[in-house]
Amino acid sequence: MTVVTNPACMDDGLEGQISQASTSGGQSMAMCEYGQYGELQIDENSRLYDNEKQSDIVFVAGINGDTFRFPGHRRVLAATSPVFAALLSTKADVIVVDYIDRRGFEQLLRYYYCEPTQLTSVFTARTTLNAAYKFLCPQLAERCARRLDEMLDAEVALEILRDLRYLCARLPGAASAPPLPALESDAAARTLAHCAMWCDSLAHNALLVIDDNADAALTHEKLEDLTYEDFALIVKRDTLRVSSELVLAEALARWSTAACKRTKRELTPGNKRAALGELAYCPRYLLLAGEELDRALALELLEPIERALVLARARKLSAPVPVGAEQEAMLRRWAHPRPAEPAAAPVSLSPRSETVDEPKPSKLCGRRPKKLKQPCFEPEESRIPSRNNCCSDCFHGLIHAFVCLFD
Repeated sequence: MTVVTNPACMDDGLEGQISQASTSGGQSMAMCEYGQYGELQIDENSRLYDNEKQSDIVFVAGINGDTFRFPGHRRVLAATSPVFAALLSTKADVIVVDYIDRRGFEQLLRYYYCEPTQLTSVFTARTTLNAAYKFLCPQLAERCARRLDEMLDAEVALEILRDLRYLCARLPGAASAPPLPALESDAAARTLAHCAMWCDSLAHNALLVIDDNADAALTHEKLEDLTYEDFALIVKRDTLRVSSELVLAEALARWSTAACKRTKRELTPGNKRAALGELAYCPRYLLLAGEELDRALALELLEPIERALVLARARKLSAPVPVGAEQEAMLRRWAHPRPAEPAAAPVSLSPRSETVDEPKPSKLCGRRPKKLKQPCFEPEESRIPSRNNCCSDCFHGLIHAFVCLFD
């Protein structure tokens, strides 16, 4: 028997692993293993991917009118994931998948049919990650996350945050609802949490890349296409390593202008401030001086009285109005430098994000540098020890001690 293992079930990420064995009848077969969802035996001489002769279902996948037709096989795909099993439970001959890009759906099918996946571009890897998440395929999600981590730069990080936030479970501001109306089994819920873990790890690394390349990210044109929630994830970060706070202020002005244009509003300072809300207070204005401070205040991101307070504090003049506790705290924050150390350590998804161990300082050196916190996106139930098991072990141990004592 020729055993062809689905690459999703392999830890080393290889495309397939073939081992030879002899069957009792001498007939050569190929068995594709799909983890907990069962096993399939098909004739190895017939490749089912893109095979019209043995197809009994058709998928029309794509979004925004860019759709492709894909032949499929009920018996093969129904054993891969509970999502495919639910879709194929109907007797329809054509199933429309209008919530996944055709490129991502194609790579998903290639993966389940034990064909090599082709994650050559950022767009294909992003859409394939979306398909793997919505069809509960954590192994393919892992492969996409690692591939995207290899290609991470400021532009790619912006694209990832734009599309990935609603697939995450622990990213700040992410949606908490699963993509499916209901998960009927605990296994499906665990699989969904596993997929979200890879999305969380990739988003975490993308934010760290934006921190390190803040000027490139804040001056990129794709920043203006972000939603308010995605934009807030970036500009609220204290660890942005900007060359000047003016770069952040100008990014806020560009985004607010684009937001007013999208909502068909007049480009007035009041409308721009309304679009930004609390984000207008993110730049640390009192770290600017001279011409840069004048340019930042000329953007009119702040109210007139707030601009007057900044000018008075920068020039060490008396405030035009009494300063309250809240305003004083804001002025102090605007004068406080940003931290020099990174927010956290990256998650090791690829050689790009692997952390290098720093040499230990000698006894003659000063204090050891603070070790960065390594994020953990494992499901909580897998990290918290079972209290019932601990109590049960203690109870049985006490009983055993009393039996030995009174025996």
